[in-house]
Amino acid sequence: MLAINQLSGGKTVNLKFEDIVVAVFKKFPEDFHLRGYPSYPDSGDLVHKPLYDFRKKGYLEANNKVFSLTQRGIAFAEQLTKLTTGKEVRSDGRMSRFAEKEISRIERLEGLVLFVSGKKESLTDTDFYGYLGVTPRTSKNDFLGRLKTVETAIVELESQKQIQAIRKSILDYSTFLLKKFESIVEHFKTV
Repeated sequence: MLAINQLSGGKTVNLKFEDIVVAVFKKFPEDFHLRGYPSYPDSGDLVHKPLYDFRKKGYLEANNKVFSLTQRGIAFAEQLTKLTTGKEVRSDGRMSRFAEKEISRIERLEGLVLFVSGKKESLTDTDFYGYLGVTPRTSKNDFLGRLKTVETAIVELESQKQIQAIRKSILDYSTFLLKKFESIVEHFKTV
């Protein structure tokens, strides 16, 4: 609503969906970027769904992805602007879609269960390959690509302000596996 109000100058002006997407991205790039591509706006449900929710509430009119503020929407947007003027809007700090998928995959691994239950000595190279989502027969480039993907997901997890306990253990699990099976990583780097 803030971006639409700013774009329309507080008037009932027709605005294309694409213009709204770009305006929202410019105003809040950390929250409205395409996951994994922070330089590009996301035109998915983050923008699309709220626009139609605002329409249902009578704040916007919409026709063929062209939106305009209603009089009620103008009043609401003015209230929001007054409430937020001079205040900092913070990012929600969400992980990228790929990182969330990787971390969720790791959460379900049997090796993580063994690690958390104190059975580190039971972890084998099979658990390491499972952690990366590869096999011993994976090609060098695919192995290194998966290693980089998982490492990037771990970095995103580390950057989260609040991390659930199981996810904190993933950080330790990752460090442990990479150290214990360093020779496997070196093998794939030199093949």
